[in-house]
Amino acid sequence: MKCPGVADVFRIPKLGASFYRAQVDPKIRSVIEPNFYWDFGSHSPSGPGERVAIFSNCDRLELSIDGRKHATVRPDRAGFPHLKYPPFFVNLIADGSGKPELRIDWYVGEKLALSRSFSSDRTSDRLWLQADDKELVGDGSDATRLAFGVVDKFGASRPYAGGEVRMQISGPGTIVGDNPFQLADSGGAGAVWIRAAARGAGKIRVEAHHGALGTRSAEIQVRPAHDEVVPYKGEAVSP
Repeated sequence: MKCPGVADVFRIPKLGASFYRAQVDPKIRSVIEPNFYWDFGSHSPSGPGERVAIFSNCDRLELSIDGRKHATVRPDRAGFPHLKYPPFFVNLIADGSGKPELRIDWYVGEKLALSRSFSSDRTSDRLWLQADDKELVGDGSDATRLAFGVVDKFGASRPYAGGEVRMQISGPGTIVGDNPFQLADSGGAGAVWIRAAARGAGKIRVEAHHGALGTRSAEIQVRPAHDEVVPYKGEAVSP
């Protein structure tokens, strides 16, 4: 475990989770997980840094910035001889004044298997919203996490986002958690829980609105609970 942890209090993965996500057979899943944010804000004015890690399960990575080749890197097997999928290290000190884009290509041999892109231009950021479950039981206690945050135009997480997320709910459910939610208080991401109403059935719809990033919505189906109580037929238990 890393001292900063791998997930926040809302169970949203942090950068520490990127290492564990890469430790999987590439036949199952191709992985590119940077252990940094592609951002040139006040916390990282020159970019991610001189020696930053990218976790992946491939043979080599090709990096380009604004379409120009930046580096070819291979896993550090010498530094991590006992790790099946060692990290890649690269120098990513860069000039962020032009709001550059980073692209990472994943190769096995000469085969390109996966590409991920990252934008440093915050003007194209958007809000994301996702429920863990698509269906709940209308028994008054079943609930699911509804997580939200800010991503760039390619869907990569944006750190240190601020502003207020205000949610509205319709249908047989209630919001459990802070509403409105201040993103800056939790590093730019957060969550509430959606609880189905007792004897509820139908569709819950939640709209999350951010003043600068617009509105996103999520829908959760609530199916009726079984109200019939089955009597216990075993032996009586003495108090």
